Amino acid sequence: MLSKLRPAVKEPLERTASYLAKIGLTPNQVTLLGFLLTLIASYEFYLGNQIVAGTIMAIGSLLDALDGALARATGKVSRFGGFLDSTLDRLSDGALLVGIALGNLIDWRVAFLALIGSYMVSYARCRAELAGSGTLAVGIAERGERLIIIMIFSLINRVWIGVYLVAVLSWVTFIQRVYEARKRLQ
Repeated sequence: MLSKLRPAVKEPLERTASYLAKIGLTPNQVTLLGFLLTLIASYEFYLGNQIVAGTIMAIGSLLDALDGALARATGKVSRFGGFLDSTLDRLSDGALLVGIALGNLIDWRVAFLALIGSYMVSYARCRAELAGSGTLAVGIAERGERLIIIMIFSLINRVWIGVYLVAVLSWVTFIQRVYEARKRLQ
C-alpha cells in the first residue's frame, strides 16, 4: 500500500540522497547504518524503552528508504546492494520482534507468529517472482506498513498492540500474495 506513495516522496528522497552523495556516503553504507539503528532500537525494546525504540526505528526506516535513492542518484545500483538491503531487512524484522519479546513487551508466541508471517510475506514475493509471476508487490501490509504499525504503537507505549496487528496483517498479506501468485502462475 505504501508503495503507491513512492511518486509523492520521490523528489524529497532524491534531494536527501544527493546530499548524502555529496558527503561521500555509499548506498551500502546507508544500508548498514540503517541496520545498526534497527539493532539499537531492538536493544531499547529489550530495555522496555518503547518511545526511544520507536524514534530510533523512524530514523532507521528513513535510511532504509534512502539507500535505493542514493544508489540510483550515484549510479551505484547493484545486484549485491539489492541483496544486502533485502537480507538486512529480514534480520531487522527479526531483531525488532525478538527485542520486543525479550523485553517482555509481548508474549513470545505472538512475536513468533508476527515474525514468521513477516518472513512469509517476503518469501512469497521472492519465490513467486522467481517462478515468473512478475513483480508481486501486493497485499495489505508490506514491510513499510508493518514497520509503521510497530513505530506508531511504540511511540504511544503500546507496542504489543502493534505486534498483534502485524501478526494478523502479515498472514493476511501472505495469503493475498499466494492467491495472486496462483492467478499469475497458472
